[in-house]
Amino acid sequence: MDTKCDSDEAPTTFEDALDKTGNGLYNVLLVMTCSLILLAIGIDLFGFSLVVAAACDLQLTVVQKGILTSLPFVGILLVSYLWGYVSDTRGRRFTLVIPLLLSFILSCISSLAPHWLFLGLVKFLCVCFACAANSATYTLVGESCIQRVRNRYMLLMTCLILLSPAVAGILTYPTLKLDFAVELSWFNIVYKPWRLLIVVLALPSGIGAVAIYFFCESPKFLFNSGRSDEALEVLRHIYKVNHRGSKEEYAVHSLSLGDYTPKKQMSLLRAMYEQSAPLFRPPYVWRSAQLFYIVAVVYITNNSFLVWLPYILNLIRLSMDSGTATGNICELISAKPIAIGNSTKNITHEVCTGTVEHNVILTLIASQSVFAFFNFLISYLQNRRRLVLICILCLSSISGTCLNLVPEPISSVFFFMVFTCTCLGMGILASYFVDIYPTSYRGMAACLSIMVGRSSTFIGINVVGNLIFHHCQVTFYLWSLLVLTSAVAAWFLPPDKPEVSNSSITERLKMLKSPKIKLTEANEPEQC
Repeated sequence: MDTKCDSDEAPTTFEDALDKTGNGLYNVLLVMTCSLILLAIGIDLFGFSLVVAAACDLQLTVVQKGILTSLPFVGILLVSYLWGYVSDTRGRRFTLVIPLLLSFILSCISSLAPHWLFLGLVKFLCVCFACAANSATYTLVGESCIQRVRNRYMLLMTCLILLSPAVAGILTYPTLKLDFAVELSWFNIVYKPWRLLIVVLALPSGIGAVAIYFFCESPKFLFNSGRSDEALEVLRHIYKVNHRGSKEEYAVHSLSLGDYTPKKQMSLLRAMYEQSAPLFRPPYVWRSAQLFYIVAVVYITNNSFLVWLPYILNLIRLSMDSGTATGNICELISAKPIAIGNSTKNITHEVCTGTVEHNVILTLIASQSVFAFFNFLISYLQNRRRLVLICILCLSSISGTCLNLVPEPISSVFFFMVFTCTCLGMGILASYFVDIYPTSYRGMAACLSIMVGRSSTFIGINVVGNLIFHHCQVTFYLWSLLVLTSAVAAWFLPPDKPEVSNSSITERLKMLKSPKIKLTEANEPEQC
C-alpha cells in the first residue's frame, strides 16, 4: 500500500497558501497604492484647515472657521462605524474604489461653493466617503501580504500618514502663490487660488481610487465569505505577478474550509451589532478595551497639542525678537495671557493675506519628516513591537514632564515636539488590530479604532485649548501621567512572535520532503 502523503492535492490552509505567493511586485505596488490613499486622507483633513484660513472672500468669522475645520472630524465619527460594516461584508476593495471616487467628485464640487454653509456641507459629505479608506487600506494589505513582511508594510504606510501635513503644506504654498481671479457668474463666485487648492488637495484621492481598481479583492475576505474559488484565483494572480510566471505554476489546488462559517441573513442594524459586539465579549473584551485606550491616548496627545504648535512657535519668535525670551513654554504663556484674547492688537486686526506663512510650512515639513523617518526605522523592528510602543509612550511622558523643568524656551519647544511623538505608535497599533482579531471583525475593529482616535482628538483640541492657557504646567504634568498609564497598558499586550530562523525553515522543508512525514496545523510531525 502506498502511504505517501500527497501534499499537492490535499487542501491547504489559507495562511500556507498565502505564504506560497511570496513577497514581490504585487505586494509592493499594493502597499504604495494604499499608502497614497492614506496620504490623501491626511492631506484632505489637514489641508482643509489651510483652505479655510485662505478663504478671504467668504468673510468667515472665528466661529464659522471653527465650524468648518471641525466638520471633517465630525464626519469621521458618524460614518466610520458604518464603513467598518461595509468593509467586512462587501469587501475591502469595494470600500476603497467607490467612496474615494465620490469623495474626489464632491471635493471638486465644493470648490465652487458660493457660501460657507454650502462649502461645509459638501466637505462634510466628502469626508464621510473618504474616511472609508482609514481601515480598509490596512486590512487589505494585512490580508494580501505574507506574515513575514505584513507588520513592516503597515508601519511603512504610517510614514506617509505622518508626512501628510508636510505634503499638504508643500501643495498649498505654490498654489496660493498663484495670482488669478476668474469670475464664474453661473455660480455667483470668483474662482481664486484657494478654490483651486481644494481640487489640488483632492487629486491624491482620485488617483488612489483609480489605482486601487486594478488590484484584486482581499483573498482572505473572499475565503471567509465562502468564495474559495475566487480566493484561490486571487492567490494565483498574486503569485503570477510576484514570480513573473504563470498561474499554473502555483502549487495550491484547493483551500481548506475549516475556518469558514456561513453567515446568517439579518437586517443592517442587527448585522452591524453582530459585527461589533464580539469585540466586547470574551475573549476579545480585554484586548479591545486595552487597544482602544492606547489609541485614544496616542491620538489625543499628538493631534490635540500639535494644533497649538504654530501659536507657540510664533510666541517664541516674538519673544526672541524683542529680547524677552526667558523661561519655558508655560512661563511664556503665563506671562502673556492677553495673546489669546480679543484685546490684543495683533489678533484683533487680523489681516487675511490669502496665503500661508512660509515659516509655518517649513516647521510642518521638518517636524513631520523627522517623525516619518523614525517611523521608517521602527518598521525594521517589527518583532519588537510591544517594546518599541512602550518606549515611545514612556519617552513622550518623560518629555512632557521635562518641558516644565527646563529654564529656557528652545529646549522647551524641543521637549514639546518629543511629547507629541506618540504618533509613531499609530502603525504599531494598526498591526495589532490585524493580528489579534479574526478576518470577519478586522474591518469593524479598525474603524472603531479610528472613531475612538478622532473622537478623542475632537475632545482633546477643546480641552487643551481651555487648559493650556490657564493651567499650563498642571496640564502637562497630568497629561504626562495619562501617557504613562497607556505605557502600562501596552506592557500587557501579547508578546511578539519570534522571527523564524533559517535553521528552523530548513528543518521544516526537510520534513515536508520526507515521504513518511507531514506537518499538522500545529506544526507537529504526524505519521501518514
